[in-house]
Amino acid sequence: MSRLSWLMKETKRWVSGRIITGDQAEQIIGLYPAEHKNRLISVLLLLGAILLGTGIILFFASNWQHIPKWGKVSIVIIPLVLFHLAAHLTCESYPRLSQTLTLLGCVMFGSGIWLVAQIFHINTHFPNGMLFWLLGVLSVALILREELPLGLSALLMASWVLAEQSSSLLIMFIAMMLFGGVFYLTYTLRSSFALVVSLISVCIFVNTEIYLILADNYSFKDAGSLIPFVLLLIGSSYIYMSKHPVNELLKNFPFIYKFLGVVLTGASLFTMSLEFFAYDFIKMRQSGAGYVLFWVLYITVAFLGAYAISRRSTKIKEVLKGNYTWLAVDALVFIMLLIPFNGLTLMIILNLFMFIWALLVIISAYQTQSSLYFILGMVAFNLYVLAEYFNFFWKSLPKSLFFIAGGIVLVLSGALMERQRRKAVLAWQKEVVSSYKIVK
Repeated sequence: MSRLSWLMKETKRWVSGRIITGDQAEQIIGLYPAEHKNRLISVLLLLGAILLGTGIILFFASNWQHIPKWGKVSIVIIPLVLFHLAAHLTCESYPRLSQTLTLLGCVMFGSGIWLVAQIFHINTHFPNGMLFWLLGVLSVALILREELPLGLSALLMASWVLAEQSSSLLIMFIAMMLFGGVFYLTYTLRSSFALVVSLISVCIFVNTEIYLILADNYSFKDAGSLIPFVLLLIGSSYIYMSKHPVNELLKNFPFIYKFLGVVLTGASLFTMSLEFFAYDFIKMRQSGAGYVLFWVLYITVAFLGAYAISRRSTKIKEVLKGNYTWLAVDALVFIMLLIPFNGLTLMIILNLFMFIWALLVIISAYQTQSSLYFILGMVAFNLYVLAEYFNFFWKSLPKSLFFIAGGIVLVLSGALMERQRRKAVLAWQKEVVSSYKIVK
């Protein structure tokens, strides 16, 4: 159900309940224009583009050996030209179809890079093909100002970084410049889709480079174990970016930053509570591998948070009231970097903080009357309980009793979540009614 449909349904109920008149209902509905976007059509066109592009590639791949060179080159050039020409011809009458055809043209451009290399037996550095594809698609997004090529550009950024597998300063500089271009277009177009893909690509880029720095430059073989710690810092930075003034005027941007930040933080804390992380983190501290790098990352995130929060308020009480959940995360990172705990102590601290964080999310969501984050906090808390149940009782209980007890825990957790959700919603409704009476 669209928002306008929901509003029409609700206003009819209000009219029948004599809360408002029919004329008032029409005035309220008139404030919200009809939605011209049909998400189903967009999804179908996007899926169709993916299936069509995949089918074309597989068809020619299966008959590739029987096609002469001139035919192979034609296969690369003709569809590329036709897709972009058709996109240009349909841009005014069928804009969504035009965007889909443009995306197909971008896919064919990437396929053409490898097909031409194969036709003429060009042996070169494999990731360069990904980079050329990225540059071509990003140019299309820049010229046409369309979000689908922009989203593909962000996806190709992550793919190129993974394929390159290099921690050289040149590669990192090129990647950051390209990310700058992607984010510039994302904010110019105000594209929520491109922002989601870009933020995911940033996670992949940062984690890949830090992993390579630790593994190659410091020869730290357990570098992959520290990825959750990096994701925790990235999650905090996304939360602070949701509070940045530049995002307040952009629809959905604060929500995207905050949602991804909460998910990344919750997943990171869960992974960090496992035994392997605590002991590998201690190894990193003892070896000194990347220790300064993590301090630099932490200080960068802390300065970002201080800047974003100070733009809203400089009063200590208001800052603590609105940000205590994420200030607690920052405090955890600071303590982990500063104090040399042993492995067991650190693991206990991380397991306790995991529950504390989930409770803080629930409390914060209750205070701000956010049902989504209230549910996320409840889900995180119950998942953490379930994980600890598995950790403690998997080996000690008989398997039949283990699953019976586990089922009971899940049922009770679900019932508790639903009960708490209903209580929260009811409390919020009472607050709204009481505030309305005061105003009246």
